[in-house]
Amino acid sequence: MKMSSWSSVAVWLACAMPVWAAAPREKEVWLTIGTDALEPVRGAFQARGMTLAAPTFQKGGVAVLRVRESQVEQLALAMHDELHRCAGFIAHDTQGEAFAALEANNAPQPVAPLLHYTLNNGPSVQALMDEVREVELRDTIQALSTNWTNRYYNVQNGADASTWLENKWKTITAGRPDITVELFAHTFKQSSVIATLRGTTLPDEVVVLGGHLDSINQSNATTGTAPGADDDASGVASITEVLRVAVLEGYKPARTVKFMAYAGEEAGLLGSKAIANSFKANGVNVVGVLQLDMTNYQGNTFDFGLVLDRTNATLNTQVRNLISTYQPERTVANIMCGYGCSDHASWTNAGYPAAMPFEASLSTMNPTIHGAQDTLAFLGDTAENSVKFAKLGASFMAELAKGATEGNTPPPVGVEPGTLQTAAFDATYWAPACSQVGSGCDSGTLLDGRGGVGPEQNQPNTLRKGCADGASGTYHADESLDRLQVSTLDGTILFPGKTVKIEASVYAYSTTEDKLDLYYSASATNPSWQLIGTYSPSHTGVTTLSATYTLPVGGVQAIRANFRHAGPDGANSAARVCSGGGYDDRDDLVFTVP
Repeated sequence: MKMSSWSSVAVWLACAMPVWAAAPREKEVWLTIGTDALEPVRGAFQARGMTLAAPTFQKGGVAVLRVRESQVEQLALAMHDELHRCAGFIAHDTQGEAFAALEANNAPQPVAPLLHYTLNNGPSVQALMDEVREVELRDTIQALSTNWTNRYYNVQNGADASTWLENKWKTITAGRPDITVELFAHTFKQSSVIATLRGTTLPDEVVVLGGHLDSINQSNATTGTAPGADDDASGVASITEVLRVAVLEGYKPARTVKFMAYAGEEAGLLGSKAIANSFKANGVNVVGVLQLDMTNYQGNTFDFGLVLDRTNATLNTQVRNLISTYQPERTVANIMCGYGCSDHASWTNAGYPAAMPFEASLSTMNPTIHGAQDTLAFLGDTAENSVKFAKLGASFMAELAKGATEGNTPPPVGVEPGTLQTAAFDATYWAPACSQVGSGCDSGTLLDGRGGVGPEQNQPNTLRKGCADGASGTYHADESLDRLQVSTLDGTILFPGKTVKIEASVYAYSTTEDKLDLYYSASATNPSWQLIGTYSPSHTGVTTLSATYTLPVGGVQAIRANFRHAGPDGANSAARVCSGGGYDDRDDLVFTVP
């Protein structure tokens, strides 16, 4: 939990400095802070004979401050003493970054549409939860809290803690080529640590589980003793245990899962802010973030305090449902955390959905944090309280990332029900394709027209260019196939065994001489076309024909529509996968099925 002190003060060389030279001006720091904290902190500063600068700007409960670097640690102390908060401010490199954070707090822009969260992966969740062990959690907490004097972000101890955790995660994941472990370097000494478990069917959608690696002694940040057993060795231990049981149970997610131990949280969410902003800049689609900051102290009668501010309400509902479904004996209370209290705020500001279950309320949290007494001994030499958080982390992972543990069947996984995927031209298949699983796939305008007759792009839009379009006639005076769509009837995701509907938008010349042959193939790579049926338009001009069929098993499937001018004897003409008439139009649509 953050109760920030700023980065180490710059060392100024005074060699050969004239005695009359002015002392160098102290560095100033930009901060964003909750406006509700301004007056209590100002009063605390005045009691110490200090002055807190007036805000440069404030909006929506957040203020922008510019303070001297030496005041940052005093600010953190005042926040802790007056408001029982872990800092409640975020440090920024520039004024522009501070103002951007203020605007993001008031109107965060989602990076991608919110996922439809479901609970349908019970066997895998139970398999993971059953393997969570208190002794594993305890051993990790003990090592992190005793191997170094502290894990402060800008000293060698902090860097060494990152290397130690990197090696531990590499040991856990040895033998799993689908898991990588790496350091995420920062401008300060400590690195964040990231383990990536690559998804099988939706690897570009990412689930994040994180906690912060650094610790701090608020009285002496660089050399003071700060075991940080609860804050936040316990959270990192919980994340580590989720990773361990995932490997132990042979878990393979549909979506990619990233396990993160952030550097520099205590100094203003520095590590998580850098990672979240990097992901946003690179368009990474993070569908959910779970922050575990302090998990091993029972500070209240409830088991989980669910932070409501600067988190995502829909994801919070999912966390509640996870607890009530998989740990029904546990209780949950709503709590408030204040501005910038932990790393979930970095993800929220970047436009990603985040949730943070906490061990207590802020007024009843572990009183020893940020000092020498935050030890495993103070926690009773046990990690029992962290067990429920590790189990929650395992259920969060399995229900957001889906997939399955060894021996279990993965549940359906896809985008929000009711939302069709819009196809893009795929040069491998030479046809419109939807690469992500969804409730359907729509060609959009890619097929409009027929070959050189009309505006059709990337003609002929058939697999491997295997069937050319006829070149006779005029656009929308003669036949063309303009659009294809395949979708489930109930708005849930495409899945083998489901009944799906094909809709083909055509321009018809005749109701008796024009025919539409519809086919499907379980494989777009090696197509074997199966006839669904032959259909006649109900009227001339623009019209839509439809049919249904049952989805077979197959990862990347395809449908084909062959709209042909059969002539006066059309009623007796046979269906064809690729007819050769001058007015005929054939198009394919490729889509992904779990």
